[in-house]
Amino acid sequence: MKVLISADSSCLIKNQAFTNYNIKIFPLNVIIDGKEYLDGVTINQEMLGSCMRANKNIKTSTPPLGEVIDYFENIFNEGYDYVIHFTISSKLSSMFNLFTNVAKQHFAGKVTVIDSYSLSAAMLNNVLYAYEEVEKGTSIDDIVNAIEERKKHMDFFFVPENLTALKNGGRISPAVALIGNAIGIKPVIALKDGELIKEEMTRKTKKTFVDRAIALIQRFPVADYDYTVISFDVAAEKLDRIMNALNEVVDKSIIINAIIPINAAAHSGPGTIGLIVSPKINGKSLNDYK
Repeated sequence: MKVLISADSSCLIKNQAFTNYNIKIFPLNVIIDGKEYLDGVTINQEMLGSCMRANKNIKTSTPPLGEVIDYFENIFNEGYDYVIHFTISSKLSSMFNLFTNVAKQHFAGKVTVIDSYSLSAAMLNNVLYAYEEVEKGTSIDDIVNAIEERKKHMDFFFVPENLTALKNGGRISPAVALIGNAIGIKPVIALKDGELIKEEMTRKTKKTFVDRAIALIQRFPVADYDYTVISFDVAAEKLDRIMNALNEVVDKSIIINAIIPINAAAHSGPGTIGLIVSPKINGKSLNDYK
């Protein structure tokens, strides 16, 4: 049976897709002043950051049903028998429900949709793991079971530059955003079981990253896990400060520098920086995939 691995663009950690691997990517969208742009196709992080700092109206939306149907039909027309498709966390987006319904109603017995409960490097980690297992001939059931177990061994948090985008997206109240922005305090937001949770507030982003990295290493040894710094429209000097501070805790050669996917960046806002810890893929780092 010819099996294809597929995912939405929430998994991308570079401005270009991983073209050296036979993985299909469904681009998600962002709508700017009423015009739709596709992640990695007609917009990138630089363009989105400029638009957000210019206070343009930014939102995301669900793709039309027909586009999802056409996406899978095109894959099967290429000769594939089965698709394993990954979506951004169902607690952050309706993509999982949309793709699951399409799979059941139009491609029964031919598509498995996996809720990544994550995005960015954490999601990509499992996409690449599934890809390698398909290449080895591992059964679909065994792949799905392994992915469910791998989800339990990840950590993900981020700190936005300010609270404006989170307020605009309805993630926090206008009153909280107003007060937080006024006093320069920022939330530390973790992704737990696929859901965003505010864990603490901070004025010192660099110290927060170092303190958390020290704690994470006790649970996730660097020999077995990737440490990925993700960012969106962060000033180069600020990113360097945090990367250098983390270098005191985690060897710099191990730290991966990656982008925040468009559809997530549209809600977290410019200046957002985060850290993702994910298990290595059969002993390999995300840095090994080009």
